[in-house]
Amino acid sequence: MITRRRVLWAGGLGFLVAHGQSYGEAKAKIPRVGILWFNSIDTPYNAQDRSIFRKRLAALGYVEGKNVVIDERSAKGDSERLGELARALVASQVDVIVTPGVTASRAARQATSTIPIVMLHAGDPIGAGLIADLGRPDGNVTGTTNFSYAGKLIGLVRELVPRAGKLVILLNPSNALARTYVADAMDAGRKLSLSISVAEVARSDDFQHAFAMIREMRPDALVVMGDQFIGEHRVAVFAFAAGARLPAIYDLPNWPREGALAAYGPLLAEHYVMGAGYVDRILKGAKPADLPVEQPTRFELVINLKTAKALGLTIPQSLLVRADEVIR
Repeated sequence: MITRRRVLWAGGLGFLVAHGQSYGEAKAKIPRVGILWFNSIDTPYNAQDRSIFRKRLAALGYVEGKNVVIDERSAKGDSERLGELARALVASQVDVIVTPGVTASRAARQATSTIPIVMLHAGDPIGAGLIADLGRPDGNVTGTTNFSYAGKLIGLVRELVPRAGKLVILLNPSNALARTYVADAMDAGRKLSLSISVAEVARSDDFQHAFAMIREMRPDALVVMGDQFIGEHRVAVFAFAAGARLPAIYDLPNWPREGALAAYGPLLAEHYVMGAGYVDRILKGAKPADLPVEQPTRFELVINLKTAKALGLTIPQSLLVRADEVIR
């Protein structure tokens, strides 16, 4: 015979079991961190940045496979694929999306206005419509940003090639920072009495046309704006500069380690350390809107003497002593 007390006890047990499982599942929920890459992730320097990000997360208490899941998606330079991958990450219900570069950051922001997004080294996030203000982003996006270093690069070109009178800038016009970059370069060029032209590449097919145009211009040096799209074609850019015997300077310090002549720019590894800190704070309950956007504080000047020698270029000792790394 089933008594009323037994019925109540059984019902209570069922309630406790059901809700105990729910509580346990919630307690055991492992945070999911999505990373959306525009470019390929199998390059040496991306492997380094990925490792730095994971090591910093581990130092903060998040060990992949134990108490955090990291879901990486790479568009390998395909902008159309990027949007699809962003929506897939949103559908997988990640807790935060990390987006290296402004292109990936915009794709993620178009895919969600609620899931927190941590952008890394995103150029001009205000101009790109990602945030309202560096101090108070006012939305679901925060992280780190880069600004234009074009003026600094123009000055370095004058030191690298003292007799230079004509320069060309190679850039992607769809980059949110492009307009500011050109303005800064032109301003620096006027002060140094340099003539500056611009060659644009927005699609893969544009490179050969841009290279032909640069050859026709016969500049004394080339300045290449750091951009993830151009980064996917960097080998072709290096080969063009070498074939044209054209001194070229870049603003991504990793590129001289792959054969470029020289570069000056922020230490990208720093962004990944800071990015892990943002992820930690967000997973602990902070809102992106309340986390100010940070700027890099460490910069590198890297010079490749092998490339300089192939170009017949003598690097001034004043530059070599200031370089953070000289590749011999």
